Amino acid sequence: MQADLVLHDLAKTQAQGEASVGMGHQSLLSDPRIELPDGSRLTTVSTGAEPSLSVRPTFRRGLSDATIAASEPRDKEDINCKPGASAAAEDVHPINSGTAGSVNEAYTYPPALHESVVPPLEPLIESKRLRMLRMCSSFLTLFLAGWNGGSTGALIPYIEKAFAITYAHVAILFVCTFIGYLVAAAGAGALARRVGFGYALCISVIVELTGLGLCNAYFAALPKPLMWTGILHGIYGLGAFASPLVATAMTTHGVPYHFFYLTNVGMNVPVLALAWLAFHDLQALPKHPAENGPENSENMTNSAISGTILKSRAVWTLSMFLLFYVGAEESIGGWIVSYILEVRKGSPEGASWVASAFYLGVAVGRIALPALNILMGERLAVFIYLLCAIGLEFLAWWIPVFASTAVCTAFVGLAISTFYTAAITTGGKLIPRSMHADAFALISSIGQSGSALWPLVVGVMSTRSGIWVVEPTVVALLGAQGICWALVPRVTRRTE
Repeated sequence: MQADLVLHDLAKTQAQGEASVGMGHQSLLSDPRIELPDGSRLTTVSTGAEPSLSVRPTFRRGLSDATIAASEPRDKEDINCKPGASAAAEDVHPINSGTAGSVNEAYTYPPALHESVVPPLEPLIESKRLRMLRMCSSFLTLFLAGWNGGSTGALIPYIEKAFAITYAHVAILFVCTFIGYLVAAAGAGALARRVGFGYALCISVIVELTGLGLCNAYFAALPKPLMWTGILHGIYGLGAFASPLVATAMTTHGVPYHFFYLTNVGMNVPVLALAWLAFHDLQALPKHPAENGPENSENMTNSAISGTILKSRAVWTLSMFLLFYVGAEESIGGWIVSYILEVRKGSPEGASWVASAFYLGVAVGRIALPALNILMGERLAVFIYLLCAIGLEFLAWWIPVFASTAVCTAFVGLAISTFYTAAITTGGKLIPRSMHADAFALISSIGQSGSALWPLVVGVMSTRSGIWVVEPTVVALLGAQGICWALVPRVTRRTE
């Protein structure tokens, strides 16, 4: 009732002010600041309306005189109050004022609980030495993951001979990797909440696929996350670059192929010790302030959010783009060794160098190209890189020379290296922040399924028609990426 009386008196004062001001001029209250019973203050905001019209005064609510004087949207909410309206009203609707220089959004009093402007991420408090230790531990974890992932293609010919199986059967290896990714994606968050982030990361060194997501989460909380995440994934590429060379060197010297996996065990021990030393006391990463409120749990369980995500054009076009991108990358990395051996009649050492050169291009591109992408704009950059990659793949396909295939494959890795980052960055600008967690989980899951689907398709087609189908399949996947990228909505402004 006290708030109603205050607002009623305020409306009367507004009407008196309008009567004393000429046509076309701004209406002002005689008392621009009024204290409400709860201790907060109201201050008027110009609506630019004509005095002859019925005007609903617009107020800003602040916590102190300093915040009112500063007039910054981050510290206050814009609220539109109807004279005589109940302070306990629950029906809140955004209204556009439509006047230049005025407030973009107004709300009926009392204001909604949800702020339209998202506060910054809470800083991660740690010493410089500890941060360096944690970053080095994450780099080694990603290097180990790349070491494991990059060796599959180099070992496929030896696995085929050992078990006398076809390409279609050996392609099941890629499906198993994808299943491991799904388990990790579903369990990483729950594991971190149950045992703490640091211990979860230590466990993930043993179960490597879980560690990929946890390391990404840690680097996202650092200053300049895009730069450091690019370097992190570049380290993954360096691991994938080195492992085919070592695997081929071992097998060509008569060492059974499965002994290569002992190198993973040997590297896991020191990396596990370093991860425990760096992360054992880190219980949780800083959360966004919006995630700490009681309304957040209600929003996240609201089926309306899921429905909005499933109807989002940006979500589905980016998902399909990553489905084709991951499929192309895994098809090249997984089958290029067999392609070189059978189609180009190369040596095992030469074939392993081609696979390593591809991953080296990926590593260099992820570290060096993000700055260039910012200058060109990510949308244009992806189109340019796609055209280059398609042209290089055609050269590798049609020129029957080993050197041509090797060089072109390396530059294809360089060209497509930043596509994943570009998709995630674009999605962050197109998708409302409140939906990021659910939307990116869907995008990543669909995208990563390409690592199982397309290498399996290549394996089945190779069994029927020959391993030569690798190059035309990659060309088709690159073309499909271009179509999907063209269908992604243009970024005009961040949707909150």
